Amino acid sequence: MEKILEAQLDSLQSQLKSSNDVLRKTAQSAARTISDDLESLRDLSRESTRDLRDEVAQRRVEIESLMQELERQRLSHGKIVTGRVVALILSGIALAGLMAAFSAFLGAKGATLPPPEPPIQLIPEQLTGSRTIRGVGGLGQVIVLPPGLSPASCPIGAGTNRTCLTME
Repeated sequence: MEKILEAQLDSLQSQLKSSNDVLRKTAQSAARTISDDLESLRDLSRESTRDLRDEVAQRRVEIESLMQELERQRLSHGKIVTGRVVALILSGIALAGLMAAFSAFLGAKGATLPPPEPPIQLIPEQLTGSRTIRGVGGLGQVIVLPPGLSPASCPIGAGTNRTCLTME
C-alpha cells in the first residue's frame, strides 16, 4: 500500500509540477500581454496628446491671426468714423460761421434802412369821431366806431381786405 501511495504521491507531484508550469507560463504570458498592452496604451496616449497639442497650437495661431485681423479692421473703422466725425464737426462749424456772417450782413443792412412809415389812410367822413387803437409794438390795430355805425358783410366783387359798414 505504501507503493501505491508513493505512486499516487509521485503522480500528484508530477501533476502539480505540470500545473505549476502551465500556471507559470500562463501568468508570464498574461504579464507580457499586460506589459505590451500598457506600452501600446502609453504610445497611443503620447500620440493622442501630441496630436491634441498640435491641434491646440494650430487653433491658437488661427485665433491670434483672426484677432489681429479684427484689430486691424477696428482701427480702420475707427479712422473712418473719426474722419467722418471731424468732417461733420468742421462742416457744422463752417455752416455756423456762414450763418453768423449772413445774420451780421442782414443786421447791418437792416440797421442802415430807414424805419418804415406807417401807411397813410384816408378816413371817410362817416368814420369821423372814430378812434384807432394800435397794438403793442405796432402789431395790429383796432378801430372804435362812432355810434350809429356797425360792421356788415361786403357785397360780392367789393375786393379783398375790405371792411364794410352800415348806418343804423
